[in-house]
Amino acid sequence: MKKIAILGACCAMAGEASTSRAAAEAAPSDTLDVRLAPSSSSGLTSEQVAARAQETSFDAGARRQALAAAEARLEQAKVAYYPRLTLTGSYTRLSDIAQPSFNIGTTMGQTGSPFQIVIPLNRFLFQAGLTIPVSDYVLRLSQSYAAASRNQRAAQLDQQASRLKAANDGRLAYYAWLRAKGQMTVADRALDQSKAHLEDAHHAFEVGTASKADVLRVESQVASAELVVAQAKNLVDLTEDQIRTAMHDPGGQRYQVGEDLRVDPAPVAGLDDLAALRAEALDRRLEVRALDETAWSLRQQAKVARAGYYPRVDVFGNAIFANPNPRIFIPSADFRGSWEVGAQLVWTPNDALNAGSASADAEARAAQTEMQKQVLRDSVKLEVIQAHNAMHEAEVAMQTTQRGLAAAEEGYRVRRELFRNGRATSVELTDAELELFRAGLEAINARANLRSARASLLHAVGRDIPALAAAR
Repeated sequence: MKKIAILGACCAMAGEASTSRAAAEAAPSDTLDVRLAPSSSSGLTSEQVAARAQETSFDAGARRQALAAAEARLEQAKVAYYPRLTLTGSYTRLSDIAQPSFNIGTTMGQTGSPFQIVIPLNRFLFQAGLTIPVSDYVLRLSQSYAAASRNQRAAQLDQQASRLKAANDGRLAYYAWLRAKGQMTVADRALDQSKAHLEDAHHAFEVGTASKADVLRVESQVASAELVVAQAKNLVDLTEDQIRTAMHDPGGQRYQVGEDLRVDPAPVAGLDDLAALRAEALDRRLEVRALDETAWSLRQQAKVARAGYYPRVDVFGNAIFANPNPRIFIPSADFRGSWEVGAQLVWTPNDALNAGSASADAEARAAQTEMQKQVLRDSVKLEVIQAHNAMHEAEVAMQTTQRGLAAAEEGYRVRRELFRNGRATSVELTDAELELFRAGLEAINARANLRSARASLLHAVGRDIPALAAAR
């Protein structure tokens, strides 16, 4: 039971979540199983998963639509600068009435000749009106455009940040799968060793150097190893499905490994100074910059709202071409043109009363955004610290587990030779097998942890941002 518990504890290590970006070209470690090598030169890589994940991310798609909406609002703010042109065309049919008539030329009591005014019953009107919002240019339009511009920039940064997160999650999913594949390889190797041990135990029993209890104990060990292999296979299936979900791949084909977990990752410069990394993260992270843009936009909206305190000043002009022209007395059934220009001052008390509350609402939302930014800054700092510490621990683990695996390999080899020559017990060989299994899992986990922590740190610091997106 103790041996089974140890096997179960080692297998539980397979459930740890962590992964990262692809390893650099280097010589594979000699102490890791050759079965960890990529199964295909055209196999799947972490960068391929990351690229596909960010292109198919539903969250990034939703933020892309939010960006499109922000761009539309920016275009509306731009159009508001244009003078307002109104074109009107109308036709009116009047009901027939008795036409008025007058007598003209009456002198010395003599009745003059009658004169009748004919009012056309069909009226046609074509009018062009142009209004220039003079006061809005000073109090509203420039502030509205600035607010829309910053809001569009915030939506753009938000969308880019969502794509980067989806890409990083894709890398993590890939290395979770690669970790599971490596752990299954270790479990398969442990099963092979247990079966070889069982064969040796049968031979020892036949020659009288081992008891039946020793054989049964090894059979139990083989059964436990088979369970571990089944659990490892289930984990591989689960993590592979997570990759398929991240990439939104509708196909059901099995993926081939395209990266070698045995290869040591290339060092990355500038990841030692924690204080510098935190400062870099606060300056580069797109989420923080997006909140800055949002807060600035809301303050401009508050200025627009305060413009309601003041009256509006508009300059207008109208051109009319009508039949009959309403400005011409004694209407006639023909088209005549006229025009007018002027200025007007309009003040609406209701707008002035609402200006204060609307401005306060925008200012409060700006302050809320600032608080959200501070919360995010604290979160980013912790994210950097955690990833930095995890990377440091993984670097140490890479060295220690490598030595431990080499020692376990040699210990197992010696114990098996001794057992086959009758100079070691079955229990001692079983202990050596368990130690080798544990060392193999620790070596796999250390390599996966290093890649995971490094990718997480690069993302936390903002070094995964493309140069174009990082430009101010």
